[in-house]
Amino acid sequence: MAVLFHFLFEIVKIVILGLIYTAVIFSIRAIIRKLQKKDTDFKWYKFLIVYKVLAAVLFVFSFTYYGNHGLGDDSYIPLGHGETMSEGDTFAYFVPDGKSEQIHIDTYLVKYDDLCASVDSGYMVYNLKTKQLNNFGTEQLYNTFASAHNLPPIKQFRDFDRQYNNYWNGWRFWMMP
Repeated sequence: MAVLFHFLFEIVKIVILGLIYTAVIFSIRAIIRKLQKKDTDFKWYKFLIVYKVLAAVLFVFSFTYYGNHGLGDDSYIPLGHGETMSEGDTFAYFVPDGKSEQIHIDTYLVKYDDLCASVDSGYMVYNLKTKQLNNFGTEQLYNTFASAHNLPPIKQFRDFDRQYNNYWNGWRFWMMP
């Protein structure tokens, strides 16, 4: 049920964003035509065509890698190189490319192309580009590796909710479906 309500919210948001973007496009077009001393004719059928195309583009974009933030109880954050951090009802998880098992994530941070995270079994560093996973059983082992490779210390890691709000709020919330 949460998925349905969230999907309907996204449809309403796409309708509103489509109208706003179409109005902006037609306003800019009218200003340019006025500066060129041409007739600023307004045709509703042109407005509707542009609106429908923009709404379709926004709808499709909402299901792409950079536009999909999840529906209902599922939430996603793109990390780069096709990888995402996900959260269900109870915990955040990461599924490395080509693997089928979830890695439960407590806190994490992405720096450069490295996903650094605290997990159930200790700590990990996953290179998003090379798909190489390094596990560390203790904080000391991670800190040694992190300082040698210019990675963030554990105290800089943040939980999924904070990372989600940092990524999807602000201009992305207002400008994207």
